[in-house]
Amino acid sequence: MKALFRLVGALAIVCMIGPSTLEAQGKIRVAIWDFENNAQQSWWFYNDLGPAARNNIDTAFSESDMLSSRFSVIEREKLDLVLKEQGLSTSGALDQQTAAKVGQVLGIKYIITGGIDKFAINTTKGGFGGIGGSYTKAEAKINLRLIDTTTAERIVAVSAEGDVKKGGGFVKGASLSREDEWGIASEALEKASEAVVKAFEAHKGLNKLVAGGSMGGTEGKIIKVEGNRAWLNMGTMSGIQVGDRYDVFSLGEALVDPDTGQVLGVDESQIGSGEVVEVQDRFSIMTFTGTASAKNTVRKQ
Repeated sequence: MKALFRLVGALAIVCMIGPSTLEAQGKIRVAIWDFENNAQQSWWFYNDLGPAARNNIDTAFSESDMLSSRFSVIEREKLDLVLKEQGLSTSGALDQQTAAKVGQVLGIKYIITGGIDKFAINTTKGGFGGIGGSYTKAEAKINLRLIDTTTAERIVAVSAEGDVKKGGGFVKGASLSREDEWGIASEALEKASEAVVKAFEAHKGLNKLVAGGSMGGTEGKIIKVEGNRAWLNMGTMSGIQVGDRYDVFSLGEALVDPDTGQVLGVDESQIGSGEVVEVQDRFSIMTFTGTASAKNTVRKQ
């Protein structure tokens, strides 16, 4: 009887931890690229709009239960450091060759990027004798794209708008201060960011990707090698566990169609395989057979 109770208890625990474990194993590492700014350049804070949108998108991703369970976003500091070492930058448009290079260097399958398609602040005033009221509306439209680093194909593309309306009294000659102007601009960008992330969550292309298991293959990079031990840039935060097995790949040049310029894939060859023997929060160690070196890609079997 005691054995039966222990068995039932064990099964209950498995049922409770099973879904979360599966979710962790299904996470895939992505990088969030800078967002282009296609708004009018007349705004004094023009150069701040793109970074603000990118930060808002990053925050919205982390606050989404669905996305945070599926994606592991590379920290901005790490992204900038690695790209700087490779002579790359997150500023400007993301071309196919850069996407492929980023995928090779960081061991990621997808990049999230996009742009601000529209931004405006309009104020209407009315009154008599120098005293009256005003109505201000700030609106922004943001597009978001999920890019496959291997082919530079857009897997998901969505856009959404957000606006903020404010009103109040004014004295003749008064207008929005720079602080107030940036404040309402920030609110509009935040609302547009939240709306576009919700649209991304609901997009059928993303649901199809998740349902098809395309996001479940975990990839990473080797940090360093000592003897037959390799340190990986994935830990418990990426869902990796002791006993997981990975193949080691050496990635070569991006394969580019000479006529269209489209990246068709990456030349790669398997050079080894191994098993994870130790896991920390942000890194893990595996023992391997074959060959391996720093910056090689590892892919879960």
